[in-house]
Amino acid sequence: MTPELLEECEKYRQHFSDLLEIGCKIVYLPKDGPACLLPKDNLDFCAHCTHGKNKGLTTHLYGCHEAHRWNGKYIYYCPLGLTYIAASISDKSGAVAGGLVLGPIVMGEMQDVLYDIAAPEMAWAVSQLSTFSTHKVRHISEILSAVTVRISESGRLKRESPANNQEKLLNEIYIAKDYYADGDAKSAEMLLKFENELHFAMLRGEKSSALEMINEMLAHIHVYSNFDVSAIKARLLELLVILSRATIEAGADPAETFRLSENFISQIEQYTDVDQLALWISDIVRRFIVQAFDLAQIKHSDVVFKTTNFIKRNFNEKLSLDSLAKEVFLSKSYLSSIFKKETGMSLTAYITKVRVEKSKKMLLENNASLAIISSQCGFKDQSYFTKVFKKETGVSPKRFRSSNSDAQTV
Repeated sequence: MTPELLEECEKYRQHFSDLLEIGCKIVYLPKDGPACLLPKDNLDFCAHCTHGKNKGLTTHLYGCHEAHRWNGKYIYYCPLGLTYIAASISDKSGAVAGGLVLGPIVMGEMQDVLYDIAAPEMAWAVSQLSTFSTHKVRHISEILSAVTVRISESGRLKRESPANNQEKLLNEIYIAKDYYADGDAKSAEMLLKFENELHFAMLRGEKSSALEMINEMLAHIHVYSNFDVSAIKARLLELLVILSRATIEAGADPAETFRLSENFISQIEQYTDVDQLALWISDIVRRFIVQAFDLAQIKHSDVVFKTTNFIKRNFNEKLSLDSLAKEVFLSKSYLSSIFKKETGMSLTAYITKVRVEKSKKMLLENNASLAIISSQCGFKDQSYFTKVFKKETGVSPKRFRSSNSDAQTV
Protein backbone atom coordinates (compact mmCIF):
# COMPACT_ATOMS: atom_id res chain seq x y z
CA MET A 1 0.00 0.00 0.00
CA THR A 2 1.12 3.56 -0.65
CA PRO A 3 1.14 5.99 2.30
CA GLU A 4 -1.94 7.66 0.80
CA LEU A 5 -3.83 4.38 0.61
CA LEU A 6 -2.80 3.44 4.13
CA GLU A 7 -4.04 6.83 5.35
CA GLU A 8 -7.42 6.18 3.68
CA CYS A 9 -7.63 2.80 5.39
CA GLU A 10 -6.85 4.33 8.79
CA LYS A 11 -9.55 6.98 8.35
CA TYR A 12 -12.29 4.44 7.62
CA ARG A 13 -10.95 1.99 10.22
CA GLN A 14 -11.52 4.67 12.86
CA HIS A 15 -15.00 5.50 11.51
CA PHE A 16 -16.15 1.87 11.73
CA SER A 17 -14.56 1.33 15.14
CA ASP A 18 -16.20 4.42 16.67
CA LEU A 19 -19.58 3.91 15.03
CA LEU A 20 -20.03 0.22 15.86
CA GLU A 21 -17.95 0.18 19.06
CA ILE A 22 -16.13 -2.93 17.97
CA GLY A 23 -12.54 -3.54 16.95
CA CYS A 24 -11.37 -2.71 13.44
CA LYS A 25 -7.94 -3.56 12.06
CA ILE A 26 -6.03 -2.96 8.85
CA VAL A 27 -4.42 -6.03 7.33
CA TYR A 28 -1.31 -4.63 5.66
CA LEU A 29 0.42 -6.64 2.93
CA PRO A 30 3.60 -4.82 1.89
CA LYS A 31 5.32 -5.71 -1.38
CA ASP A 32 8.50 -6.53 0.53
CA GLY A 33 8.34 -7.84 4.05
CA PRO A 34 5.87 -9.76 6.21
CA ALA A 35 2.18 -8.97 6.58
CA CYS A 36 1.01 -7.24 9.74
CA LEU A 37 -2.03 -5.88 11.57
CA LEU A 38 -2.41 -2.15 12.16
CA PRO A 39 -2.58 -0.37 14.49
CA LYS A 40 -0.29 -2.27 16.81
CA ASP A 41 -1.75 -1.68 20.25
CA ASN A 42 -2.73 -3.45 23.45
CA LEU A 43 -6.43 -3.22 22.63
CA ASP A 44 -6.19 -6.05 20.11
CA PHE A 45 -8.43 -8.88 21.35
CA CYS A 46 -6.44 -11.52 19.45
CA ALA A 47 -3.18 -10.48 21.15
CA HIS A 48 -4.64 -11.40 24.55
CA CYS A 49 -6.43 -14.57 23.46
CA THR A 50 -5.28 -17.61 25.43
CA HIS A 51 -6.89 -20.09 23.05
CA GLY A 52 -4.37 -22.77 22.14
CA LYS A 53 -4.89 -22.33 18.40
CA ASN A 54 -4.86 -18.53 18.32
CA LYS A 55 -3.30 -17.25 15.08
CA GLY A 56 -4.61 -13.70 14.83
CA LEU A 57 -2.71 -12.43 11.80
CA THR A 58 -3.04 -15.67 9.86
CA THR A 59 -6.75 -15.80 10.61
CA HIS A 60 -7.31 -12.32 9.21
CA LEU A 61 -5.07 -12.94 6.20
CA TYR A 62 -7.36 -15.84 5.46
CA GLY A 63 -10.40 -13.55 5.82
CA CYS A 64 -8.97 -10.98 3.38
CA HIS A 65 -8.02 -13.60 0.80
CA GLU A 66 -11.46 -15.18 1.02
CA ALA A 67 -13.05 -11.72 0.71
CA HIS A 68 -11.01 -11.16 -2.45
CA ARG A 69 -12.33 -14.47 -3.74
CA TRP A 70 -15.99 -13.76 -2.79
CA ASN A 71 -16.57 -10.34 -4.39
CA GLY A 72 -14.83 -8.23 -1.77
CA LYS A 73 -16.36 -9.34 1.53
CA TYR A 74 -16.28 -12.39 3.79
CA ILE A 75 -17.73 -13.36 7.18
CA TYR A 76 -15.65 -15.93 9.03
CA TYR A 77 -14.83 -17.44 12.41
CA CYS A 78 -11.57 -17.37 14.35
CA PRO A 79 -10.35 -20.57 16.06
CA LEU A 80 -12.15 -19.43 19.25
CA GLY A 81 -15.46 -19.34 17.39
CA LEU A 82 -15.89 -15.54 17.28
CA THR A 83 -17.11 -13.78 14.15
CA TYR A 84 -15.11 -11.37 12.00
CA ILE A 85 -15.98 -9.45 8.83
CA ALA A 86 -13.26 -8.86 6.24
CA ALA A 87 -13.31 -6.66 3.14
CA SER A 88 -10.37 -6.85 0.77
CA ILE A 89 -8.40 -4.07 -0.88
CA SER A 90 -6.90 -4.76 -4.31
CA ASP A 91 -3.83 -3.23 -5.91
CA LYS A 92 -3.55 -2.02 -9.49
CA SER A 93 -3.03 -5.54 -10.83
CA GLY A 94 -6.10 -6.85 -8.99
CA ALA A 95 -4.05 -8.74 -6.37
CA VAL A 96 -4.82 -8.54 -2.65
CA ALA A 97 -3.05 -5.54 -1.08
CA GLY A 98 -4.68 -5.93 2.33
CA GLY A 99 -8.07 -5.25 3.86
CA LEU A 100 -10.18 -4.00 6.74
CA VAL A 101 -11.28 -6.47 9.40
CA LEU A 102 -14.11 -5.84 11.87
CA GLY A 103 -14.43 -7.88 15.05
CA PRO A 104 -14.49 -9.86 17.15
CA ILE A 105 -18.25 -10.00 17.58
CA VAL A 106 -20.70 -12.65 18.68
CA MET A 107 -23.10 -13.53 15.90
CA GLY A 108 -26.31 -15.17 17.09
CA GLU A 109 -26.78 -16.47 20.63
CA MET A 110 -24.11 -15.62 23.21
CA GLN A 111 -24.77 -18.82 25.15
CA ASP A 112 -24.01 -20.96 22.08
CA VAL A 113 -20.59 -19.34 21.72
CA LEU A 114 -19.80 -19.52 25.45
CA TYR A 115 -20.79 -23.20 25.52
CA ASP A 116 -17.75 -24.13 23.41
CA ILE A 117 -15.18 -22.04 25.32
CA ALA A 118 -13.28 -24.00 27.95
CA ALA A 119 -11.01 -21.29 29.43
CA PRO A 120 -12.88 -19.25 32.11
CA GLU A 121 -10.90 -16.04 31.46
CA MET A 122 -11.73 -16.17 27.75
CA ALA A 123 -15.40 -16.94 28.47
CA TRP A 124 -15.59 -13.75 30.54
CA ALA A 125 -13.83 -11.69 27.84
CA VAL A 126 -16.17 -13.04 25.17
CA SER A 127 -19.24 -12.26 27.29
CA GLN A 128 -18.25 -8.56 27.13
CA LEU A 129 -18.30 -8.47 23.31
CA SER A 130 -21.06 -6.96 21.18
CA THR A 131 -23.72 -9.31 19.85
CA PHE A 132 -25.20 -8.90 16.36
CA SER A 133 -27.81 -10.87 14.48
CA THR A 134 -26.84 -12.64 11.26
CA HIS A 135 -28.97 -10.10 9.40
CA LYS A 136 -27.06 -7.12 10.82
CA VAL A 137 -23.69 -8.73 10.22
CA ARG A 138 -24.55 -9.07 6.53
CA HIS A 139 -25.57 -5.40 6.36
CA ILE A 140 -22.28 -4.37 7.95
CA SER A 141 -20.31 -6.55 5.51
CA GLU A 142 -22.00 -4.87 2.54
CA ILE A 143 -21.15 -1.38 3.80
CA LEU A 144 -17.57 -2.35 4.68
CA SER A 145 -17.13 -3.84 1.21
CA ALA A 146 -18.47 -0.70 -0.47
CA VAL A 147 -15.89 1.37 1.40
CA THR A 148 -12.96 -0.87 0.49
CA VAL A 149 -14.01 -0.92 -3.15
CA ARG A 150 -13.79 2.85 -3.12
CA ILE A 151 -10.40 2.73 -1.39
CA SER A 152 -9.14 0.19 -3.91
CA GLU A 153 -10.25 2.31 -6.86
CA SER A 154 -8.71 5.49 -5.46
CA GLY A 155 -5.60 3.52 -4.57
CA ARG A 156 -5.23 2.29 -8.14
CA LEU A 157 -5.15 5.88 -9.38
CA LYS A 158 -2.53 6.90 -6.84
CA ARG A 159 -0.30 3.87 -6.99
CA GLU A 160 2.99 3.92 -8.79
CA SER A 161 3.25 1.97 -12.02
CA PRO A 162 4.67 -1.55 -11.71
CA ALA A 163 7.95 -0.32 -13.20
CA ASN A 164 10.09 -2.13 -10.67
CA ASN A 165 8.60 -5.50 -11.56
CA GLN A 166 8.88 -4.73 -15.27
CA GLU A 167 12.57 -3.76 -14.85
CA LYS A 168 13.32 -7.07 -13.15
CA LEU A 169 11.55 -8.96 -15.91
CA LEU A 170 13.34 -6.96 -18.61
CA ASN A 171 16.74 -7.76 -17.08
CA GLU A 172 15.88 -11.45 -17.02
CA ILE A 173 14.78 -11.28 -20.67
CA TYR A 174 18.17 -9.85 -21.69
CA ILE A 175 19.88 -12.72 -19.88
CA ALA A 176 17.56 -15.26 -21.51
CA LYS A 177 18.20 -13.79 -24.97
CA ASP A 178 21.93 -14.30 -24.48
CA TYR A 179 21.29 -17.88 -23.44
CA TYR A 180 19.34 -18.58 -26.64
CA ALA A 181 21.66 -16.58 -28.93
CA ASP A 182 22.81 -19.70 -30.73
CA GLY A 183 19.35 -21.19 -31.15
CA ASP A 184 16.71 -22.70 -28.93
CA ALA A 185 17.91 -26.27 -28.74
CA LYS A 186 18.23 -26.00 -24.97
CA SER A 187 14.92 -24.21 -24.47
CA ALA A 188 12.76 -27.19 -23.57
CA GLU A 189 15.44 -28.51 -21.22
CA MET A 190 15.73 -25.13 -19.47
CA LEU A 191 11.97 -24.73 -19.08
CA LEU A 192 11.71 -28.21 -17.57
CA LYS A 193 14.51 -27.31 -15.15
CA PHE A 194 12.61 -24.22 -14.02
CA GLU A 195 9.37 -26.17 -13.68
CA ASN A 196 11.04 -28.78 -11.46
CA GLU A 197 12.70 -26.14 -9.27
CA LEU A 198 9.42 -24.23 -8.89
CA HIS A 199 7.59 -27.44 -8.09
CA PHE A 200 10.02 -28.29 -5.27
CA ALA A 201 10.01 -24.72 -3.94
CA MET A 202 6.22 -24.96 -3.64
CA LEU A 203 6.42 -28.34 -1.90
CA ARG A 204 8.92 -26.99 0.63
CA GLY A 205 6.91 -23.81 1.20
CA GLU A 206 9.78 -21.59 0.07
CA LYS A 207 7.69 -18.55 -0.81
CA SER A 208 10.48 -16.08 -1.56
CA SER A 209 12.33 -18.60 -3.75
CA ALA A 210 9.19 -19.39 -5.72
CA LEU A 211 8.39 -15.71 -6.31
CA GLU A 212 11.97 -14.86 -7.28
CA MET A 213 12.00 -17.78 -9.68
CA ILE A 214 8.90 -16.54 -11.51
CA ASN A 215 10.53 -13.56 -13.27
CA GLU A 216 13.41 -15.70 -14.51
CA MET A 217 11.04 -18.39 -15.72
CA LEU A 218 8.74 -15.83 -17.38
CA ALA A 219 11.72 -14.38 -19.26
CA HIS A 220 12.56 -17.79 -20.70
CA ILE A 221 8.92 -18.39 -21.61
CA HIS A 222 8.79 -15.01 -23.41
CA VAL A 223 11.96 -15.69 -25.40
CA TYR A 224 10.99 -19.30 -26.12
CA SER A 225 7.60 -18.10 -27.39
CA ASN A 226 9.20 -15.32 -29.46
CA PHE A 227 7.10 -12.79 -27.49
CA ASP A 228 3.91 -14.05 -29.09
CA VAL A 229 1.08 -13.50 -26.59
CA SER A 230 -0.89 -16.58 -27.70
CA ALA A 231 2.16 -18.81 -27.34
CA ILE A 232 2.99 -17.29 -23.94
CA LYS A 233 -0.55 -17.99 -22.76
CA ALA A 234 -0.19 -21.64 -23.81
CA ARG A 235 3.04 -21.98 -21.79
CA LEU A 236 1.46 -20.26 -18.78
CA LEU A 237 -1.50 -22.64 -18.84
CA GLU A 238 0.97 -25.53 -18.73
CA LEU A 239 2.67 -23.83 -15.79
CA LEU A 240 -0.70 -23.43 -14.09
CA VAL A 241 -1.21 -27.20 -14.13
CA ILE A 242 2.21 -27.72 -12.54
CA LEU A 243 1.50 -25.15 -9.84
CA SER A 244 -1.89 -26.62 -8.99
CA ARG A 245 -0.45 -30.14 -8.66
CA ALA A 246 2.39 -28.88 -6.44
CA THR A 247 -0.14 -27.03 -4.27
CA ILE A 248 -2.20 -30.20 -3.80
CA GLU A 249 0.92 -32.24 -2.97
CA ALA A 250 1.83 -29.61 -0.38
CA GLY A 251 -1.45 -30.30 1.43
CA ALA A 252 -4.06 -27.97 -0.06
CA ASP A 253 -7.66 -29.04 -0.62
CA PRO A 254 -7.82 -30.59 -4.14
CA ALA A 255 -11.35 -29.35 -4.85
CA GLU A 256 -10.45 -25.79 -3.83
CA THR A 257 -7.24 -25.86 -5.87
CA PHE A 258 -9.07 -27.11 -8.96
CA ARG A 259 -11.65 -24.36 -8.51
CA LEU A 260 -8.92 -21.73 -8.35
CA SER A 261 -7.30 -23.21 -11.47
CA GLU A 262 -10.58 -23.04 -13.37
CA ASN A 263 -11.00 -19.38 -12.39
CA PHE A 264 -7.46 -18.58 -13.51
CA ILE A 265 -7.97 -20.31 -16.85
CA SER A 266 -11.05 -18.19 -17.50
CA GLN A 267 -9.14 -15.03 -16.54
CA ILE A 268 -6.19 -15.46 -18.90
CA GLU A 269 -8.23 -14.50 -21.97
CA GLN A 270 -8.68 -10.92 -20.78
CA TYR A 271 -4.95 -10.15 -20.87
CA THR A 272 -3.48 -8.82 -24.11
CA ASP A 273 0.16 -7.95 -23.37
CA VAL A 274 3.15 -9.57 -21.70
CA ASP A 275 3.30 -7.13 -18.76
CA GLN A 276 -0.27 -7.97 -17.73
CA LEU A 277 0.48 -11.68 -18.03
CA ALA A 278 3.60 -11.30 -15.87
CA LEU A 279 1.63 -9.62 -13.08
CA TRP A 280 -1.14 -12.18 -13.43
CA ILE A 281 1.05 -15.28 -13.09
CA SER A 282 2.99 -13.73 -10.17
CA ASP A 283 -0.29 -13.22 -8.31
CA ILE A 284 -1.27 -16.82 -9.06
CA VAL A 285 1.93 -18.11 -7.48
CA ARG A 286 1.18 -16.05 -4.36
CA ARG A 287 -2.39 -17.35 -4.24
CA PHE A 288 -1.31 -20.98 -4.53
CA ILE A 289 1.38 -20.55 -1.87
CA VAL A 290 -1.14 -18.96 0.48
CA GLN A 291 -3.62 -21.75 -0.26
CA ALA A 292 -1.08 -24.47 0.47
CA PHE A 293 0.80 -23.15 3.49
CA ASP A 294 -0.55 -20.03 5.17
CA LEU A 295 -4.27 -20.58 5.42
CA ALA A 296 -5.01 -24.30 5.41
CA GLN A 297 -5.36 -24.71 9.19
CA ILE A 298 -7.30 -21.46 9.64
CA LYS A 299 -9.63 -22.43 6.83
CA HIS A 300 -10.31 -25.75 8.56
CA SER A 301 -11.24 -23.98 11.81
CA ASP A 302 -13.47 -21.53 9.96
CA VAL A 303 -15.24 -24.34 8.10
CA VAL A 304 -15.81 -26.27 11.34
CA PHE A 305 -17.29 -23.23 13.10
CA LYS A 306 -19.49 -22.45 10.10
CA THR A 307 -20.71 -26.05 10.11
CA THR A 308 -21.37 -26.16 13.86
CA ASN A 309 -23.13 -22.80 13.72
CA PHE A 310 -25.36 -24.01 10.88
CA ILE A 311 -26.18 -27.18 12.84
CA LYS A 312 -27.07 -25.18 15.98
CA ARG A 313 -29.39 -22.91 13.97
CA ASN A 314 -31.03 -25.76 12.04
CA PHE A 315 -30.94 -28.68 14.50
CA ASN A 316 -34.71 -29.14 14.15
CA GLU A 317 -34.44 -29.63 10.38
CA LYS A 318 -33.35 -32.66 8.40
CA LEU A 319 -29.56 -32.39 8.23
CA SER A 320 -27.55 -34.44 5.79
CA LEU A 321 -23.88 -34.55 4.85
CA ASP A 322 -24.89 -33.31 1.41
CA SER A 323 -26.62 -30.19 2.76
CA LEU A 324 -23.79 -29.39 5.18
CA ALA A 325 -21.12 -29.79 2.49
CA LYS A 326 -23.03 -27.45 0.17
CA GLU A 327 -23.34 -24.88 2.96
CA VAL A 328 -19.54 -24.59 3.30
CA PHE A 329 -18.69 -25.27 -0.37
CA LEU A 330 -16.65 -28.42 0.23
CA SER A 331 -16.87 -32.02 -0.88
CA LYS A 332 -18.58 -34.42 1.54
CA SER A 333 -15.46 -36.50 2.13
CA TYR A 334 -13.25 -33.47 2.76
CA LEU A 335 -15.73 -31.89 5.19
CA SER A 336 -16.09 -35.17 7.10
CA SER A 337 -12.32 -35.52 7.30
CA ILE A 338 -11.49 -32.05 8.63
CA PHE A 339 -14.49 -32.00 11.01
CA LYS A 340 -13.35 -35.25 12.60
CA LYS A 341 -9.77 -34.00 12.79
CA GLU A 342 -10.73 -30.65 14.37
CA THR A 343 -13.43 -31.81 16.82
CA GLY A 344 -12.60 -35.44 17.48
CA MET A 345 -16.14 -36.54 16.57
CA SER A 346 -18.08 -37.28 13.42
CA LEU A 347 -20.68 -34.92 11.99
CA THR A 348 -23.44 -37.36 12.90
CA ALA A 349 -22.23 -37.54 16.51
CA TYR A 350 -22.09 -33.75 16.75
CA ILE A 351 -25.60 -33.32 15.34
CA THR A 352 -26.87 -35.86 17.88
CA LYS A 353 -25.06 -34.04 20.69
CA VAL A 354 -26.65 -30.70 19.76
CA ARG A 355 -30.13 -32.19 19.47
CA VAL A 356 -29.88 -33.95 22.81
CA GLU A 357 -28.67 -30.75 24.53
CA LYS A 358 -31.57 -28.79 23.02
CA SER A 359 -34.04 -31.49 24.11
CA LYS A 360 -32.68 -31.37 27.69
CA LYS A 361 -33.44 -27.66 27.79
CA MET A 362 -36.97 -28.20 26.49
CA LEU A 363 -37.63 -31.02 28.93
CA LEU A 364 -36.85 -28.73 31.86
CA GLU A 365 -38.33 -25.47 30.58
CA ASN A 366 -41.84 -26.59 29.59
CA ASN A 367 -44.34 -29.40 29.86
CA ALA A 368 -44.39 -30.25 26.15
CA SER A 369 -44.96 -33.90 25.32
CA LEU A 370 -42.06 -36.12 24.26
CA ALA A 371 -43.60 -36.34 20.79
CA ILE A 372 -43.49 -32.55 20.38
CA ILE A 373 -39.96 -32.28 21.78
CA SER A 374 -38.67 -35.05 19.55
CA SER A 375 -40.19 -33.37 16.51
CA GLN A 376 -38.88 -29.89 17.39
CA CYS A 377 -35.38 -31.24 18.04
CA GLY A 378 -35.05 -33.00 14.70
CA PHE A 379 -35.64 -36.62 15.72
CA LYS A 380 -37.72 -38.69 13.31
CA ASP A 381 -40.11 -39.96 15.99
CA GLN A 382 -40.56 -40.28 19.76
CA SER A 383 -39.28 -43.84 19.93
CA TYR A 384 -36.03 -42.93 18.20
CA PHE A 385 -35.67 -39.83 20.38
CA THR A 386 -35.99 -41.93 23.55
CA LYS A 387 -33.46 -44.46 22.29
CA VAL A 388 -30.86 -41.84 21.35
CA PHE A 389 -31.42 -39.77 24.50
CA LYS A 390 -30.91 -42.78 26.77
CA LYS A 391 -27.79 -43.79 24.89
CA GLU A 392 -26.30 -40.28 25.26
CA THR A 393 -27.32 -39.56 28.88
CA GLY A 394 -27.85 -42.96 30.48
CA VAL A 395 -31.46 -42.20 31.37
CA SER A 396 -34.76 -41.90 29.49
CA PRO A 397 -36.22 -38.44 28.71
CA LYS A 398 -39.01 -39.03 31.25
CA ARG A 399 -36.55 -39.99 33.99
CA PHE A 400 -34.34 -37.02 33.14
CA ARG A 401 -37.31 -34.63 33.41
CA SER A 402 -38.65 -36.05 36.65
CA SER A 403 -35.23 -36.29 38.34
CA ASN A 404 -34.19 -32.77 37.45
CA SER A 405 -37.61 -31.32 38.21
CA ASP A 406 -37.46 -32.85 41.70
CA ALA A 407 -33.95 -31.41 42.22
CA GLN A 408 -35.08 -27.94 41.15
CA THR A 409 -38.08 -28.10 43.49
CA VAL A 410 -35.89 -29.01 46.46
